[in-house]
Amino acid sequence: MFVLVRYLSSSLCFFIILCFLWRCQSHHTDQEINQTAKQLLLADSINYFNPRAADSIYRLVIIDSAKISLNDFVKALLGLSSVYSNRSAFDSATTFVNKAFEIAESLNDTTLIMSCLLEKGNLTLNLGDHSQSEQCYKRGLVLAKLKKSSDFQNRFFLGLGNEQLDRGDYPGAGKTFTEAIKFAEKNGDEKNVALGMENLAITLKFSGEIREAIKYNKQALQIRKKLNLLRDYASGLQNLGILYRNLELNDSALICYRQAYTIFLELNDSLSIVRVRYNIGVILKNQKKFREAEDEMKSILQFCQQRNIIEGQVYSLSTLASIYDQTNRTEDGLIAIDSAIIKAKRIRLYANLSILYDRQHEILANLGRYKEAYMAALESRDLSDSLLSIDKQKEITTLKARFETERKEAENGMLKKDLEIQKSRIWLLWIGLMLASLTFTLLITLLYFRHRRVKHQKQLAEEKSLRMELEQKNREIELGKIQVETQLKEQELVFQALVRADLTNMNRSVREKLVPFKFKLPAKKDQEHFEQVLNNLTHEAAKDPMAEFEITFKQLHGSFYEKLLNRCPELSKTELQVCALIRLNLSTKDIANLINLAVASVDTTRHHIRKKLKLDQSENLSTFLITI
Repeated sequence: MFVLVRYLSSSLCFFIILCFLWRCQSHHTDQEINQTAKQLLLADSINYFNPRAADSIYRLVIIDSAKISLNDFVKALLGLSSVYSNRSAFDSATTFVNKAFEIAESLNDTTLIMSCLLEKGNLTLNLGDHSQSEQCYKRGLVLAKLKKSSDFQNRFFLGLGNEQLDRGDYPGAGKTFTEAIKFAEKNGDEKNVALGMENLAITLKFSGEIREAIKYNKQALQIRKKLNLLRDYASGLQNLGILYRNLELNDSALICYRQAYTIFLELNDSLSIVRVRYNIGVILKNQKKFREAEDEMKSILQFCQQRNIIEGQVYSLSTLASIYDQTNRTEDGLIAIDSAIIKAKRIRLYANLSILYDRQHEILANLGRYKEAYMAALESRDLSDSLLSIDKQKEITTLKARFETERKEAENGMLKKDLEIQKSRIWLLWIGLMLASLTFTLLITLLYFRHRRVKHQKQLAEEKSLRMELEQKNREIELGKIQVETQLKEQELVFQALVRADLTNMNRSVREKLVPFKFKLPAKKDQEHFEQVLNNLTHEAAKDPMAEFEITFKQLHGSFYEKLLNRCPELSKTELQVCALIRLNLSTKDIANLINLAVASVDTTRHHIRKKLKLDQSENLSTFLITI
């Protein structure tokens, strides 16, 4: 489903760009725009959200190299390098960037050389070659200062800071980002000032200085508020709320979420509104403020019903069920969770059904309806994305035992009646035989019953042995089936999380690329139509790809975080998330994409995790986390 949405979004964006270029051409016929330049512009625009199409365009430019300038040829090579680097095909990316660098130096074109140095620096940083990456960024920074290019200076400053952050040089990274902030302030570039402060805040967060990180995040928020960047400001408020929750300052986090809610309400961003208010309700529930949490969730439910947001209805009903259960309104909780399951099935929200069935079976167990609770637990197991934990297995076994006990008691009652009737018949037969037969006949009869009893016992023993063998085989088959299904569902969890991250990044990139084109449209009506289409395409740009992942992972690996924190209580929330993703065998790039961090930051986080866990150089972090 997500792949289809991504394909349709990419295709529609591609069509919009083509239409826009055609309109520009029809309204500016007096301007002779080079065909190759238009192709490169188009490829650069769709590079991040449709790399396959960008790859084809870049290759078309290179195939036509006899008809184009070397300048355009170098740009096409750099574009291909970026495409292959994003695909983690680093060998091909290195070949393209080296060829581009060779041609740029032969042309002695400073701008091209800086572009090559920036691409090569980013590529070598992804490869972990800090020395080469640092060399590229520093050389590029020198050229940018000579060329007096503020844009390139900012980009090289950020690249150098990320390189220092990647190798754990927090003081160096902090100094570089501070210098970048001063440079942007000097040039009056407030947007880059805010960006530099965000990077400085990330550095402080990884070095454990959460309060300092909050300080710089607040300053970045002030700038974005001044520039009227409402959506970025609201997203920053959510990030600030996360930092407050890391410090267990839940009241401050609530203030941030409520401010973000007000802004999203003005922007009419329904999904962001639901997400922010849901987080508010969860915080209130965790604080045992059940009345306020219940009012918040009911308000979310009504909001989602009015706008037909089924997924929001499912989340609010599930949380309401938990609140009812904790406040001794179990019957109301059962009604709420049953409704949530029906709605989740309607929109095929399979990733959440397992959690919903778990909550249902807990409520049913509290009501003493063990048979239904057992069936709900089995449904949850079938939908689960990982191996059942020991606690979950015990819970299901207990429910099954209670159900089996009730069933066997009923069967035993029937058996007792049958045995009593059978016993009466046997006694009557014996009495008749004794009266009608002689001693010899009685002896034969006794021998016959003895033989029959022995044969029956032997038959029962054989049947019991066969039944035990059959049950053992069935258990082995069932275990194998569970393991296979678990592996497939775990892969599906990873795939869905990556697709959500790709979709979020794609939407953000689309908006960043296309917003400037709005103001190039001559007619105001076209601008409004363009803005409406762009908003429809990128309405999920602010959605956190880790939201659903966190819910599912905590349910499926409930003891993972607890065991990890028992071993090392100093681990931060971000480090715990990275540990979870490493346990699922994700690459560094995929992890960076999911938690919205640079690859360098992820590598730095891995280093800190190893350090906090006191792992030897010979110990593999992934292997260690799998054993947790």
